[in-house]
Formats: sequence, structure tokens, C-alpha cells
Amino acid sequence: MAKQKKDIKANKKPIGGNDLLFDKLERWMNIREKGIQWILFAVCLTFSFLLFNYRISEGNDDALYIESGYKYANDFFHYYYTANAPFYPMFIGLVIAVIGIKLFWLKLFSVAFNFLALLFFYKSFKNRMPNALLLPILFTIAVNSYFQYFASQTYTEAFFLFIEGLFFFYFFKLLDTLQAEEDVTLKSNLKTWLTVGFFTFFLTMTRNVAAVVVLAILVYFLLQKKWRYAVYGLLAYLVFKIPFEIIKFLIWGSNNQYGSQSGLLMQKDPYNASKGTEDLMGFVARFFDNCSAYLSRRFLQILGFMSENQDTNIGIFAFVIIVIFMVGLIYAFRTKNNYLLFASLHTFFLAGATFIVLQQRWDQPRMIMIHVPVLLIMIYYGIYHLSRKSGFGQSLLGFLVTLVFLSSCISSIRKASENIPILKKNLEGDKYYGYTPDWRNFLQMSEWCADNLSDSALVASRKAPMSFVYGKGKEFFPVYKVVALDTTSGYSNPDSVLLYFRKNKVTHVILPSLRRDPAKADGNVINTLHRMMEPIAKKYPERIKLVHQIPAATEAQIEPAYLYEVRTK
Repeated sequence: MAKQKKDIKANKKPIGGNDLLFDKLERWMNIREKGIQWILFAVCLTFSFLLFNYRISEGNDDALYIESGYKYANDFFHYYYTANAPFYPMFIGLVIAVIGIKLFWLKLFSVAFNFLALLFFYKSFKNRMPNALLLPILFTIAVNSYFQYFASQTYTEAFFLFIEGLFFFYFFKLLDTLQAEEDVTLKSNLKTWLTVGFFTFFLTMTRNVAAVVVLAILVYFLLQKKWRYAVYGLLAYLVFKIPFEIIKFLIWGSNNQYGSQSGLLMQKDPYNASKGTEDLMGFVARFFDNCSAYLSRRFLQILGFMSENQDTNIGIFAFVIIVIFMVGLIYAFRTKNNYLLFASLHTFFLAGATFIVLQQRWDQPRMIMIHVPVLLIMIYYGIYHLSRKSGFGQSLLGFLVTLVFLSSCISSIRKASENIPILKKNLEGDKYYGYTPDWRNFLQMSEWCADNLSDSALVASRKAPMSFVYGKGKEFFPVYKVVALDTTSGYSNPDSVLLYFRKNKVTHVILPSLRRDPAKADGNVINTLHRMMEPIAKKYPERIKLVHQIPAATEAQIEPAYLYEVRTK
């Protein structure tokens, strides 16, 4: 294997037997690899700055991680994050314990993770596939607006990609050792096995669906007929998993990262349990629907070929992507490129599990974005081998590679031109600049609550984590679905809502005008709390009192936010 890596590096002979496009490009890149490497990292940091987002996203989850991190920082032994995987909130908690809730610095950590992810992907795949394929892919990732958007958000994506890059780096080092010797004993390579187990464990603790990475390791070694290594891989993971579960039980009891979401994932509608749970055919339909959505529309949006507002899936394109990916996997197996074989299995299991368990209503580009690097690697690798002996085929591949890079680059430059004036205002102190009026009014109301209500006042909020961040760390009560719902009227039972608020010690409610469609101010708002409050207003008008509104009553009421006091007794 050392010889194979050396031959790829030197590329003394044309790979396809003729002096074709990618053979020339490979030799050119190998000679200038060091300089290209520095340009790559400089480009990544440049676009991280140009697309830096100083605001909390409207998606809510990034604010939830900050809120959860704050709870870890202030009540570590009595709080365990169960909304999904807990490791990232734990890390944020460590940062908050040191510097407090400082959004700019939390985002800079995410930028650093994005940069390190690119670095370790480069170090992992360098000399293990042609530079003529790898470097264009990494440049595409470095300039891509989606990767750079999440680089400055406190979502898990940049952090997960960093851990995944480390995982690939050490797993590939393990493969180097296993392939260099005929029979490697566990004792002689124990440190490397444990390092792989360590990062496998942290992958599963960073994203719930990453539990299938353990399965990918087992399947890889079983395909290689290395039964003993499959056992070693499992044991290396359990060495860290079992002690953690024991410690977790002793500190936090039976709480686990899969509990709170498992019920929602089984439901047909995550926001309406009355519709029942999915059967086998329902999960099959969910898988194919998600394949179509993520491997066509979302994939094309990330690469800049489709508008972000486009909602049409192109099923045939998803099918083509799957076929080319499988071609790449087959060639990796036939050419004994075990690095790409494992990477493809890793992504195959991760993406497959995502498509099975993910509710279609949670359709977001970040769910597929983490798979894009390996998807591009295997797509390019598959086409590359299909066109190895064809000058025309390699020219088509060169055109595709160039087109994908330019598409990402153009999209990012356009977004950067829009982002820089907003970023300038944010850095100058206007933290709400860049939000649409509905969000600005809601977040300003959250801040008003922190400044004007007593510490004992508990405010119900449809986006409680965002209220927490802009409310200077004040606790808000989350309401994500209509309680005591009357399925006929679509509204709550007022007595049940008052009882619900009383049990949870809610004293106030924010009624914002958050748009259903972020691009349209058409009056259609997220009305979860409205459907709970309106029946109270009709039956017990004396129980609610308007406390504050933004904009003020004397100003134009553009997507206003209202704060009501609720008397539950």
C-alpha cells in the first residue's frame, strides 16, 4: 500500500494509458501541491469571513445548542441534553463556562471547526486518490456558501465534519498498518485501534444517526473477510461507550440521547400524534421520498444549480446520483482502494439511516450537506474510471468538475455581496439588522422581557431557545405544538391550556407574527400559541392582559409581537 500511495503521488505514467486531461492535471498539481494547499486554506478562510453570519438562525436548533450548553455550564450534574446527541452541547457548555454567552466567539469556534474539517479531509484523502479529483472537490467545499453558512452558525454540522475528518484520518492510518503487514496483532497496534474507537464513539455522540458508523466498520471488515478486525473495531468502540454509559447512569440516571426523538420519528406526523405511527411501508415510502428530496433538490441547491426556494424534486437525478455513486464504490472495490471503499460505505450507511428515520417535514439542506464531500468524491471517482481511456470522457468530467466549482463560487460571491453590508451593521452593534420584521419584533420582545419582567416571570415562547439567546440568558418556556387540541376546531380547550400553564408556572406568553413562508409577508403566521390563547380570550377575557407590543401601538403594525400576562387562577 505504501507503494500504491507513492505511485499516486509521483504519477510517473499516465493513469489511463494515454496522456489525457486528468493525467496532465495530476502531474501539474503534484508539482505544485504545497502551494495549492496554502491557496486552498486561504480561500476557505476568506469565504468564511465574507459569509460570516453574526445572527442566530431562524432554524432554532442552533439557539437550542447554546441554551443547552448554558445549562451544562451552570448545572452540569443535574442536566442531560436529550433532544439529540449530547456531545456538542457539552462542548459549548465548556466554552460558555469560560467566556459566557458571547455569540461572536461561539461562532468563531464553529469557523475554526469548519477550517479543521477541510484540513483533515485533505490529510485523510491525500495520496489515497488522484489530486486531480480531490483538490477540485476541496476547493468547491472551501467556497461553497452552504458550508460557509454553517461554518458561522452554532449548528453541529461544522463540528461533526471536523470529528468525521479526524475519524477518517485515523481510520485510514489504521488501514495503512493493516495492509502493510500480513498479520497485525492487537497488542502491536492497540493505540491506533483505540484512537479509531475513540473517534467512532465521539461521532455517535455528536449525531444520533452516526450510530450506524459502527455498522459500517463491521461491514467493511467482513467484506474483506477480516473477521478478527471486525471484532477489534467493535471492541475499540465499546471500550469508550460502556464506561460512558455507566458514568452517565451514575450522574444523570436513565436519560439517553435517543429517547426524546424516537417517538417523534415513529409518528406519521411529528406534530400530531393522533395520526398514528408509521408501518413498514410508511418507512419505505419515507426513505424513497427523502432520497428524491435530498439527492436531487437539496444536493443541487447546495451546489448552486437550483434556487433555494425551489420545492420540486427531480427523482431521476437522484437515481443517477445513486447509480454513479455505486459505480464509484464498485471501482474502489475492484481497484482495491480500501480508503474510498470504506468512505463510501460510511456515507452509504449514514445517508441511508438519515433517509429512513428523518421526518419529511424536517427537510433541511444541512441533513445532506455533511455527506456532500464523500458524495462528490465517489461521483467523480466513478466517472473518472468510466472515462479513463477516453479523451472525450475526461473532457466531459473536466467540464463537470469546473462547472460545479464555478457554480458554488458564483453563488457564494453573490451571497457575500448581500451579506457584507449586514455583517458590517451587526459588528457595529445592530444585532437585529438582517432579520425580517417578524423576527426582529419577536427577538426584541424577548429582550424586553429580560429587561422588564421579574426573574420569577416565566414567558411561553414558540422559539424559546432564540428568546433565551436574545433575552440575555433568561429562561423561556418552550411551546412547540398545540396542547389540548380539539381536532374539529383546530383550537385548544381553554381550561386545559390554563391548567397546562399553571402546572408549568407560565405567567406570560409572547404572540409573534412569525411567517409560515419566510419569503412572504402575507399574514399567514406560525399560529401554535395563537390557537391556544384565542379560546382563553373568548371564554375568559379577564384572564389575559396585554403588557407590551412591538412596534408600539402608535406605530405602523408591521408583523407585530405582543406580550400577554396570563392569570391561570
